[in-house]
Parts: sequence; C-alpha cells; structure tokens
Amino acid sequence: MRWILDACTLIYLIKAKLFKQFIDLVKYPVVIDSNVNQEVVIDGKTNNYSDAFEAEALLNEFRIPIVSIDISKDLYRFSDPGETSCFLLAIEQGICITSDDKAFRKLLNENVQVIRLDTFYYEKCRQNQINKKEFLSILNKLELIYATKPKSILFFMNKLQEKEEDKND
Repeated sequence: MRWILDACTLIYLIKAKLFKQFIDLVKYPVVIDSNVNQEVVIDGKTNNYSDAFEAEALLNEFRIPIVSIDISKDLYRFSDPGETSCFLLAIEQGICITSDDKAFRKLLNENVQVIRLDTFYYEKCRQNQINKKEFLSILNKLELIYATKPKSILFFMNKLQEKEEDKND
C-alpha cells in the first residue's frame, strides 16, 4: 500500500506548512507521479512560484519517489494528467489523496481508494494520532488556503462531538 498525492494535495500541504507533519503521520510510503512533479515543481519553478521551490526541497528531503507512468491510454477518462496518474497508481496499489471535488467523485466512480485531505486528518484524530486541538488547527490552516470548506469543518466537529458523547455514555 502507498499514499499517492495529486497536485492539489501536494500544493495544499506545502501552502499550509503541513507536509512534514503529514509524512510523520503516514504509515505507508508516499509517491507522486511525474505529471504531478511537472505541474507542481517544474512548471511552478518556471513561473517562479515560491511553493514550487519548497515542494522540490521537501520531496528531496523526504526522498519521495517520483513515479513515471504511461497515462496516454486513460487520459480521456480524466481531464488532468495528475488525476489520471493518481488513478493508475491507486489501481496498482494505493490510496489517492485529493481535495479536488471533481477528481474525488471521478476516482470514487472508478472504484479506487481515495480520501480527501481533511478526511485523512480526521481519521488520524479519530485514531488518536493527533488530538482534537491539533486537528482543528489543521482544519483552520486548510480552510485558509481553500483546501476544506466550512461545511466540512462543521461536519467533522459534529463527528468529534458525537464521539465524545458516546465516550461519556
């Protein structure tokens, strides 16, 4: 099993300054596809985005493999090369992480394992790998960069409240 990051997830982790913490929380290896690297790092550096330089440094620091995969046969199914590569890598063996609603629905419809970034952190809170305060702080960071929505935050807060009520019963 492995975690597969799409471009939006990688960018969100970098912008929210959560990449290192994310790496500490995952049990399985993390990989990205060469299309994601192209979009986030290479094109980002060409456009002089500071996040691109930070992404490259973190990918190197944590030795995140960049996997090349032929997406040509399946690109028609998705509008984006990064989404297509996530799909193909997830089929091989992995869980794709995306916060893109359209990509999430497509991946679900293709019966691959997929999770949203905010849900990933909720699961880590539920498993007591991060506490509620840390989780809410993460949600706030994600909301500031539009990686989660207020309705999702309310959903997770309600779930945490239910968990606490069940524990107190």
